[in-house]
Amino acid sequence: MTHRRSALTLGLLALFVLVFGLGSPARADELADAKAFIGKQVELIKKGDVAGLKAGFTSRLQDKITEDNVKKAQKQLGSMTIDDLVGAAEGKGDSIKIKMKNGRTLTTLVKQGGKWLADTIWFK
Repeated sequence: MTHRRSALTLGLLALFVLVFGLGSPARADELADAKAFIGKQVELIKKGDVAGLKAGFTSRLQDKITEDNVKKAQKQLGSMTIDDLVGAAEGKGDSIKIKMKNGRTLTTLVKQGGKWLADTIWFK
């Protein structure tokens, strides 16, 4: 009877994992999405592409993305890596909170119209 109970327990556990997953792939996807998004923004900053950067922010922030801000960001990013900027990502619904390697919040991404947009200006 103990063997049968163990087999049933393992079967239920396997079914639970199949249905609900372990949670790790979602976290990995969030981190990958965050690194890809911030990586793209870093490239736009390096190029000085103000218009391209504006497109990656929510509408309430787009007017605040200026050539001056981008020039300052170019200087600040000199010694930082993507791993410094994106240390962790915590998803909740249609948002991802990005934390830096040092634990500070970098920005929050929100999904609008099927694409991720930054909801705070993470460079200044």
